[in-house]
Amino acid sequence: MMRVAGGTNDLFQSAFSSSGNEPPSRVSSAPMNSVTRLLPAVLLACCASAAHADETKGPLGGPTYRSVGPDGKVTFTDRKPTDPQQRTRQLGQTVTAPLVGAASGPFDLHPATTMPPHPPAAEGTTPPVDVSGKPFPPGLPDAILDVLVHQYFVQTLNEACVRQRPALAERFQTGVRNWRDRNAEILDKSNRISFARFTAEQRDILRAAARTRLAQLVPGPELAEPERAAWCDRMGTDLARRQFELVGDLRVAPILYFDGL
Repeated sequence: MMRVAGGTNDLFQSAFSSSGNEPPSRVSSAPMNSVTRLLPAVLLACCASAAHADETKGPLGGPTYRSVGPDGKVTFTDRKPTDPQQRTRQLGQTVTAPLVGAASGPFDLHPATTMPPHPPAAEGTTPPVDVSGKPFPPGLPDAILDVLVHQYFVQTLNEACVRQRPALAERFQTGVRNWRDRNAEILDKSNRISFARFTAEQRDILRAAARTRLAQLVPGPELAEPERAAWCDRMGTDLARRQFELVGDLRVAPILYFDGL
């Protein structure tokens, strides 16, 4: 076996010399110094990120709730408050506001003469958005709902009253046909907006809300036959007298002003 003089270092020295290359010099300490200087900044960033994440968690890692009492006092707790007078939201959680406002009473089919209020989304919630991801114009979902309730009512009036009073079928059918002709522009635009700007799930929500409001307007199954007949006569007369028009109803103004089609 050949003996290499000078040990391993002499072997590497010889190899670099024979190839015309210089042996590698000691690694510069500059990169190491740069890393050392960056460490404090990295640690501070990590601490800040952890602190921000902890704001949404309670002391045991659970959710944190922010509540505002009737007196305006703000409190934070890891237990969800049960007091209905407190406005509570969970920190770090995004909640979408309802598509339409809650009903404050029976639906009024008569044209509204004033614009209904459209308050902004409550604190801690984001407004509902259309298929493009943009928030709906104020009042537009409620306006579409208003049209749906009218449509459902007129359709129900026609179907129920033709069965109830077959001798007056022509009267009811003519009244419904004339109502649709008078309100055709609003009906058409509302339908186009609902399919162009609302998702299928949102349309289902609107239909369900319209059926709920409709149930407050039509006779229930417990109503006696004479009372049903009287209801049909009264509603048929009001329809012919244009008591249930969409034209002139300020609740549908957001539909008329909408230009996003």
